[in-house]
Amino acid sequence: MRTIRYFILALPVMISLISLGCSEQKMADPSEAVEIKGVVTLDGKPLQEAEVTFVPADGDPLVGPALAITDSKGSYTMSVNAPRDYKITVDRMMNGGPNPALKAYQGEETSLKAGVSKENTSFDFDLTSAK
Repeated sequence: MRTIRYFILALPVMISLISLGCSEQKMADPSEAVEIKGVVTLDGKPLQEAEVTFVPADGDPLVGPALAITDSKGSYTMSVNAPRDYKITVDRMMNGGPNPALKAYQGEETSLKAGVSKENTSFDFDLTSAK
């Protein structure tokens, strides 16, 4: 009786391990990495110390997001793991939390997008404060 109980408890783990072994997913090839840069402004002024995150639009966890912090001129430089379409989020913490002026550019609802390729590597974002 105990053997059956242990088998039933172990079954989900065994299935997970088998499915991982059969998976054809591969990590992003480091030679595919693309260095990108740009400037972020808010209401026409450089947005300094803001987090700019490029997230694969298709949600591919093997490519993963890339993050950079803007400098005093609103400039950022980062390397993404692969050329593809990305969603971009921008935030600058305010009083320990998300900045309400940047609400339209945070999380899944962001309207910012970029098609990164070896030839297309510069992305400027001119943001407008949420009112």
